Amino acid sequence: MRRLTGAAAAFVVVVAVSLALAPGTIAPAGAVASSPAQRSVEPEPSDPPYPRSPGVIGSGTTRPPALSDVTEEDAAALQAAIDRARATFGLATLTVGLSVDGELGWSGVAGTAGAAGGPLRGVYPFAVASVTKTFTAAIILQLVEEGRIRLGSPITDYLPDVTVADGATVAQVMQHVSGVPDLLAPMRTAMNANPDRIWSAPEVLAAVGPSHFVPGTGFEYSNTNYVILGMLIERVTGHRYVDELRDRIIGPLGLSATSFALEPGAPYLFNASWASAFWTSASVYASAEDLVRWADALYGGFVLRPQILQRMLDFTPDGWGLGAERLHVGELTGYGHSGLLRGYSTLMLRLAGERVTLVVMGTTRQFDVPELLTRSAGGPSILDLALEIAAR
Repeated sequence: MRRLTGAAAAFVVVVAVSLALAPGTIAPAGAVASSPAQRSVEPEPSDPPYPRSPGVIGSGTTRPPALSDVTEEDAAALQAAIDRARATFGLATLTVGLSVDGELGWSGVAGTAGAAGGPLRGVYPFAVASVTKTFTAAIILQLVEEGRIRLGSPITDYLPDVTVADGATVAQVMQHVSGVPDLLAPMRTAMNANPDRIWSAPEVLAAVGPSHFVPGTGFEYSNTNYVILGMLIERVTGHRYVDELRDRIIGPLGLSATSFALEPGAPYLFNASWASAFWTSASVYASAEDLVRWADALYGGFVLRPQILQRMLDFTPDGWGLGAERLHVGELTGYGHSGLLRGYSTLMLRLAGERVTLVVMGTTRQFDVPELLTRSAGGPSILDLALEIAAR
């Protein structure tokens, strides 16, 4: 993909003050708790058979074809659109990536380099916040394909000490119907008071308190669910989560600007206390170009087999699949995941009917990403330009 850059300078994002987020606001607006009396979730059925080739463990991950650049005219129009959007929404930084038909691609960035005030150089990694959950979910589902995890089995079959999820199945944890409370509200004060502390997953679980409802009888978006899934990955594989992430996804797909916030050499995005507490729910970083490649691979069938990908995208009435959410942009409906954490807002969107993948990441303030994509201020919107390219 063509990379449109500013003048040469190092880019370091420093977000000094956390957004005052309510529990679950790494989820999109509207993902709030429902009481058992308000809705009911059907029991998780037995796992369907996921056929495996003899001698092959799981589906593995294969790299989709490389994207060709959009035309210079389209690239200039897209860059102008994100420049306008950044100014309109008052963002310090904004980066956008797109692909069309899995064939054409582009990524661009606008803004300045944090406190230094210099122009951005290239497509720099941003914290993807809760889009991390798409990586965690994909690893879980590959382990399902390998016969090492069953979606309909209780989490405690694998993690007997995780009593906060007692009675919840793997699928219920993935779909936020487990009743497990979110970690943000009970841990915010401690995370801010101890910025250099490294939290362990069991410490996070101890902090969140008892379940809010019986599994399967309500919905509450909870980052804690995906911390539990990180524990499950490590227990089943015997490897660190970050090693499974590297070996299963980052390496095979060539995601050179993607890694984990606590790994050596990672750019400073937010402090260790927040990064370790949110762990496998929200601590991956990536460039827009890498996230586009990831979305095309995941939703294009290069990571999961068709049957299990379909299960991932089987949405509940609340709009949640297995590490995926139903998304609305203007009059269009797609799927993917959004994220909001410590001044970073992210959206990874697949508009399958329009054959378009879009990634948006911005910093310093919360903003309505669908509005940014569709709002036109002195020229075509980012979404209008993407749909125009796809229509040719």
